[in-house]
Amino acid sequence: MSQITEQQAAAVRDATLESLLNSTGIWNVAHVKEVVLAAARERGEISANDVRGLLEERYHWLIAPAFNSLTHQRNGARLVNTGDRVASTSPGTKGHGVSVYRWYEPLAEADEAAA
Repeated sequence: MSQITEQQAAAVRDATLESLLNSTGIWNVAHVKEVVLAAARERGEISANDVRGLLEERYHWLIAPAFNSLTHQRNGARLVNTGDRVASTSPGTKGHGVSVYRWYEPLAEADEAAA
């Protein structure tokens, strides 16, 4: 694939994602992030496979952006990529790997150190 074609494909991808995000209410994004955090808090380690069954199908496309956002938060509870991957259970991915994330809460870590 030529560099121009790759750039054109990236531009289309970015425009499509921007359009989808602009048409999605902020509540929907926040809702998916809350579901991801709740599942991570309960299970310790999770992947998109663990979250998919907790959300309506129309929100599934927001799972990856939610994970990405939650790994970049600097304050409070967040996710940390463990470096592990598991096969996706989503039919559209044909079993490609998805990342595994670990729940991280700085306050809990400080409480454990003080005990």
